[in-house]
Amino acid sequence: MEQIIKIVSLSKNYGDFKALFEVSLDIEKGTIFGLLGPNGAGKSTLIRVLACQSRPSGGHAYIDGLDVVIDKKKVLSIIGVVPQENSFYDDLTVNENLTYFGSLYRVHGSDIKERSSNILSMLRLGEKANNRAGTLSGGMKTRLNIACALVHKPRVLILDEPSVGLDPVSRQALWDTIREVNREGTTILITTHYMQEADALCDRILIMNRGKIVVEGKPGELKEAAGEKVIQISSSPGNYEIIKSSLEPIKAIRSCSFDEMGLKVTLGGEVPAQDIFDIFESHGEKIKSVESSSPSLEDVFIHAAGEAWH
Repeated sequence: MEQIIKIVSLSKNYGDFKALFEVSLDIEKGTIFGLLGPNGAGKSTLIRVLACQSRPSGGHAYIDGLDVVIDKKKVLSIIGVVPQENSFYDDLTVNENLTYFGSLYRVHGSDIKERSSNILSMLRLGEKANNRAGTLSGGMKTRLNIACALVHKPRVLILDEPSVGLDPVSRQALWDTIREVNREGTTILITTHYMQEADALCDRILIMNRGKIVVEGKPGELKEAAGEKVIQISSSPGNYEIIKSSLEPIKAIRSCSFDEMGLKVTLGGEVPAQDIFDIFESHGEKIKSVESSSPSLEDVFIHAAGEAWH
């Protein structure tokens, strides 16, 4: 896959404080990439460098082959940045805001009208085109913020915690918006504190702490690597001691224990569930219920961030 963002040994110092410490990363074109980490991890600093708002102390960052320092003006023309605070003007209408931001990016007048119409339709703001921006709901204001960053057709869209302050319905609508923008071919880099948001949206996730990369990968892979899967099986007549003896020799099974609720199997690797069920049935057990639990992305985050502090 083609890389659209390439970061090489990137560092950023504020006096003696190292906000970023030799960060290297590739982000594939057309993906939704999540940037996670506790407060002070370096996320915002990295975003500011990529958005040409802060000059790195060392290393390099490239967006579509352009150096964010040397080619700053060109980089700014191919990225869109959606900050946490609203970037539009409350006293202007939705259309007037898009026209204004389009003019800043030197989008031709005839193109702004068509582009604005398409963006507002995609973001479900078409009916609000002539409304003053200040009268919009919180969720609509977030979408307008995104619309203003899209008017010049950026190749990369940077979203800094876009869901902050949104109710669950507005947040779901925002997720749909982000997916739609991505389907149009825009690469999206998103910072968030919502693990559910990162899990639902992102193709890949990076967790940072203390200015360094702790872990990076697909959400599913990170969850699988983060911990053990536990299966709780209840059966009748419930001769769990015998079943336990049959299961324990299996290499991928970390441990077995049982109580009045059933047999708890902790997996440290891949074991087909049917293999476990077959052992129960071979001992004349009739399975009554099966419950399983796997590590969540929040578990990954806590584990990764915690490891970085030791």
